[in-house]
Amino acid sequence: MRLHAFHGLRYARPAAEAGALAAPPYDQIDDPARDRLHAASPHQFAHLIRPAAADGGDPYARAAELHRRWLGDGIVAREARPALYPYVIELAGGGRRLGIAGLVGLEDARRIRPHEQTIDKPFADRLALLEATRVDLEPVLLLSEDGGRLDALLTEDLEGIEPLVRHQDADGHRHLLYRIEEPARIARYREALAGPGAIADGHHRYKVAQAFAERHDAAAESAAAAKLAVVTSLDSPALTIDPIHRALRAPADLARLAPLAAARAPFRGDGGTAFAAAVAAAPQPALGIRVTGAEPEVWSFPATGRPAVAVLRDAVLPALGLAPAAATDGTVLYRAQPEELWAQIEGGEVGTALFLPPMQPAEFAAAIAEGEMLPPKSTRFLPKVMSGLVWAAHDTALA
Repeated sequence: MRLHAFHGLRYARPAAEAGALAAPPYDQIDDPARDRLHAASPHQFAHLIRPAAADGGDPYARAAELHRRWLGDGIVAREARPALYPYVIELAGGGRRLGIAGLVGLEDARRIRPHEQTIDKPFADRLALLEATRVDLEPVLLLSEDGGRLDALLTEDLEGIEPLVRHQDADGHRHLLYRIEEPARIARYREALAGPGAIADGHHRYKVAQAFAERHDAAAESAAAAKLAVVTSLDSPALTIDPIHRALRAPADLARLAPLAAARAPFRGDGGTAFAAAVAAAPQPALGIRVTGAEPEVWSFPATGRPAVAVLRDAVLPALGLAPAAATDGTVLYRAQPEELWAQIEGGEVGTALFLPPMQPAEFAAAIAEGEMLPPKSTRFLPKVMSGLVWAAHDTALA
């Protein structure tokens, strides 16, 4: 990937005050959350990424006008020198995930690879916002194949310096933003991250950036031909890949699946969290299967070196008579929280619950190295990267 320093845009506030104005990514903000965030402050970042205009006005024009006003009034300031921005997440349970924010040149799939199919989302909405503002407001999360060099550089550079922004999210994780502007250090990061990468979170944001660049014939090495990103190493010890579980509305015929299993074990505990933990502890690849009227079981499948989510797509769903389109046409339902899925199977809202294990970073790396496109919603990288810590205008110069 091609990593660039840029003149960052940030709230002109002390670290804690600036952090209080940050927001979750736009796709984590439903209408009630938008209203709460808008009411919290007239300068909350959600006013830009989930804009609202009174009396049926144009929300995108409203966001663009707000951003211009904030710059003019000094609410937001542009950095005097181009910089990269170390982004540290101090995890509530201990440890920290290191990353660096910069602008990454839009590359073809040989260099920055999507790793999963996407489900239609408001692409037109995000593109209209970018057209109106000409500001790259929200980062994607990229994973770099750097052999751990990124974490080593960041550990060295973060020693003894104070963050520019501090934010604590709803789950208790602390998000800290720093700045590096020395050209020699920037060059070292560019060199370390010159290899391939993968989009971990923000596929739609990346596609919007590509569409904008094509539509406007953006000049190479310009901000309009790049995407704001937080880059984290695939070798980071704090990188975890949580599953997104599946459900079907009707009970599955387990007799059709029986020939696929290498082993089946009854689950003796209670609750979705405990069931998900049993799936994670089983010989892999494994699935937790619970059908209405039957006891929950953990199924292990023959080892192939491929993640369980691929086994589900390629073997389990076809054995149930489901076509590939089932993953995106509403036949397969997606549930991130195991307790929610457990309650829905117990309450009869769904007929089949399919619990997936976490994907190991090594499994993820192997899949993308082979160019495999995983099924929709194969991964969930938590904590989410916040919006509003630093962002980039399309007229910024790159370094």
